[in-house]
Amino acid sequence: MAAVTSQMAFQMRRVTALIGPYGSGKTELAIGLALSAAQRKTSAWKKVVLGDIDVLKPYFRSREAGDHLKHQGIELLAPAGALASADLPILTPELRGNVARPDVQMVLDVGGDPVGARALGSISDVVGASDYDLLLVLNRYRPFMDTLATVVEQAEKIAFASRLQVTGIISNTNLLEHTTAEDVLWGLELSREVAQSLGTEVRLLAVSAHLSEEFAERPDLPPVVVVRRSMMPQFLGGVVLASGQPPLTENTNRSDS
Repeated sequence: MAAVTSQMAFQMRRVTALIGPYGSGKTELAIGLALSAAQRKTSAWKKVVLGDIDVLKPYFRSREAGDHLKHQGIELLAPAGALASADLPILTPELRGNVARPDVQMVLDVGGDPVGARALGSISDVVGASDYDLLLVLNRYRPFMDTLATVVEQAEKIAFASRLQVTGIISNTNLLEHTTAEDVLWGLELSREVAQSLGTEVRLLAVSAHLSEEFAERPDLPPVVVVRRSMMPQFLGGVVLASGQPPLTENTNRSDS
């Protein structure tokens, strides 16, 4: 599971699907959660699988990190070969079976708008029959994600297309290395409003690594996870996996009081 510390620890369910528009940080978090799950794998899970079902864009998808994930013992399910960069609604045949297996910890990186969520809807029967989370990654700086009305509208459309219920929010408002503490709290304010409107809760608060100490001692926050960027932009929008620190780390100084 994701390495976090707070008054109420974040518990990953067996199937965790992340949704969010382009630029929300959804793919970063999906990769980080899968890596954390692999590091903390218990006897209950035979393997950790990351399913890339983001069919909307050819760049910044989990499949770009395939080699690194394999090295960490994570199985990646995504179209391969000539289909790897296709902007097509292609799901690997193994995906449904792995979602249904009770001994597999599954993370799903899903296309963030209602069109992309239809891919998730095609396997909603097996996801819905599992212990699952459908988590909306909210970056308040993204288009159509800056007001309560627009975010709730998007969430409801995604839920309808996926045939599943949004079960929580990940607050991830950021401007990369330019993010301030005020930005994070501004995003958290909206995330809490959205969660209340949807009858759920903010499950995680993601903060950039340079803000980790500032948020270590703040009370009354959701579980905090420190995000270190792993998907780096390259020529023509391609990505490579950055070396260095793991993308998600525990906020070890966080007080439980």
